[in-house]
Amino acid sequence: MKKYLALILAVLMLVAAFAGCGKKETKVYGTFRTYFTNPPPTLSCLATQDTNPWTLIDLTTASLYRSVLNKEKDGWEWATDLAAKMPKQVDADGYVWEYTIVKDAVWSNGDKITVDDFEFTFKEHANPKMTYVSASQMTNNSYGKLVNIYEYGLGEITDWSEVGYKKIDDYTFQATFTTTCTLDDAIRACNRVIVNKKIYEAGLNEDGTGTLYGTDIENFASCGAFILTEWIPDAKYVLTRNPDYVHADEIKLESIVYTVVPDTNTALQLFENGELDYVSIGYTQWEDYEDDPRVYEYFNDSLMYFMINHGNPSFGNVLGNLNFRKALFHGINRVELANTIGCYPATRLVRRAVISNPATGVPFYTLETDYVQDAAKVFDKTLANQYLDKAYEQCGQTKVDMRILFSETSTHLRGCAEILQKQYHDYFEGKLNVIMHTMPSAQAQALRKWNPDDPTGFDTALGSFLPTANDPRQTFKFYLSSVVPPRFYWTSDKLDQLFEQSMALDLEAQNEEVIKLCMEMEKLMLDEMVIVPVYEIPTKVLYETNIQLPADGYVIGWGFGNEYMSMTEK
Repeated sequence: MKKYLALILAVLMLVAAFAGCGKKETKVYGTFRTYFTNPPPTLSCLATQDTNPWTLIDLTTASLYRSVLNKEKDGWEWATDLAAKMPKQVDADGYVWEYTIVKDAVWSNGDKITVDDFEFTFKEHANPKMTYVSASQMTNNSYGKLVNIYEYGLGEITDWSEVGYKKIDDYTFQATFTTTCTLDDAIRACNRVIVNKKIYEAGLNEDGTGTLYGTDIENFASCGAFILTEWIPDAKYVLTRNPDYVHADEIKLESIVYTVVPDTNTALQLFENGELDYVSIGYTQWEDYEDDPRVYEYFNDSLMYFMINHGNPSFGNVLGNLNFRKALFHGINRVELANTIGCYPATRLVRRAVISNPATGVPFYTLETDYVQDAAKVFDKTLANQYLDKAYEQCGQTKVDMRILFSETSTHLRGCAEILQKQYHDYFEGKLNVIMHTMPSAQAQALRKWNPDDPTGFDTALGSFLPTANDPRQTFKFYLSSVVPPRFYWTSDKLDQLFEQSMALDLEAQNEEVIKLCMEMEKLMLDEMVIVPVYEIPTKVLYETNIQLPADGYVIGWGFGNEYMSMTEK
């Protein structure tokens, strides 16, 4: 009997040993304490494009694919997230692609994740009743647009079965696109963060034009690296490591806590007091941390433009005059401006964070061109006055009082506006005056777009765009005639043609041709002075010394990878 018991015990131990071999044990430690200056009003991936909500959305939800650090830790590459494998091309030309998802993924409320979640999310992006700000991510996606989804979004087609989405089984679907797609196109086109159908529909109003989804913790579900476990509106957001996440073995943190700290000086004080593990440093404080080893510098939403309302009829439509725009361009002493507000002078349209090729990680702005002018040489007071006089003669003007719109909360934009106000007054000897036009950030962002119903809504504006950093072509999509509603009064058939040619090419395999077309687009827009680049300001941040970042710094197109960081005891 003892022999049998011993044998049974040995077998059980062996089984336990093999079971342990099949499952990785991940050592986790620490809570990363960080902050928001503005609280996220929603966590619905359909209802917002703002940075702060998307920070939480990216950490708590998942999509088909994710970007991960490469082996060299100097760039990124595509990897699966909820997908079981990379998409499979079904037809010979690349119009039809098949997607397969993993079978063991679950929501934080216990619901199984199937392709129905993806279908529901795609459908809601295009829901004509909702008019979501994210709609164009599906209905007019430049990488690949599902057949008839644009028409579905307009309400011209009401039968979803006519859209290029086909469910094969619970874990497989096919997508049919209006244009041929490369593998990268196929990944990007359907790579949408999913929403939980049950919770979303439970929060719908009677006429289906609104939902409570993403407005509080009860109306939200997680399926990503972390679970949202606490949400105190306007105060605190707690994320806890999700043990059921498909790639949970890669997550080393126990939790992440975001506290709302509206004042940047207060946030810095909390960091120095040991109450935060991360803080962004305002440019007025850079000198204090010049040699601090905790400082990291990077460029992200950093290139600031002087946006000009070409269609504004004021001042004899001088804003639509090319000579006037050239006067604005050459009348800026960017070197002086940069030295004053701690930034880099900019004379081109593609920001520093944009890489030329995901396979190499080389920034686009470092590539040699024959059309980008040196910032020190661009400033030419005599030439600027010649252009201004010519513009005034053509438009019947002798003096213009021009408004410059910017966010009232942005210190560096205000600093830039004040410098431009002085420079233009002095260099143009009173013939051009700048009037400050400030308002809250969201209102300023909404107003600085061409609006045929309000053509005089703004004269000029300071601000930036944030196209993806992983594809240089995307810088130019804002200026296409197909953008609805249009961002600019200016359009160009030539730009449309060049953009279409570039998008027909594989970004990696045909990179030289793509770059050539991107440079043609950039030169065209600089020749037309569609928008005036002014300066590029880096972001400088501090991380506590007990934090190990996955790449020991910022990776262009990928970031710091906070979700993959690890911490040690102090």
